[in-house]
Amino acid sequence: MATFKLEIAPLSGNTWVDITPYIAFRGLKWSRNDIDAANSGRGTQDGKMHRHRVALKIRLDVECKPLTAEEAHIVLQAIYPQWVRVRYYDIQSGATVTKKMYSNNIPATFFLQDGDVQKWDGITFPLIEQ
Repeated sequence: MATFKLEIAPLSGNTWVDITPYIAFRGLKWSRNDIDAANSGRGTQDGKMHRHRVALKIRLDVECKPLTAEEAHIVLQAIYPQWVRVRYYDIQSGATVTKKMYSNNIPATFFLQDGDVQKWDGITFPLIEQ
């Protein structure tokens, strides 16, 4: 099996940014999200669950290790576009996949200034399949 990489690129263009070196230890969480139809649920008198799954979407939750200002800039610029292409090894399919995803609500906390070096922490963000 190849070494794991998480790469991001804008929808147009072929400039991929490998953000793997910026991810914290245990800083990547994969999840499958089921999208159910509006009529799914236990809304009937028999109390049974009625599911009507209409789609499956993958979500990657990324937590970065403490980054210099320059490193934080690389990561934040990579996920800045409204839509990006994300290439990674998907554990469910067992293959490297490329998906159109978006990200939102991205915090960053300034926590250290050592001479000219700034460090930023708490950079976390989701990558959510379209």
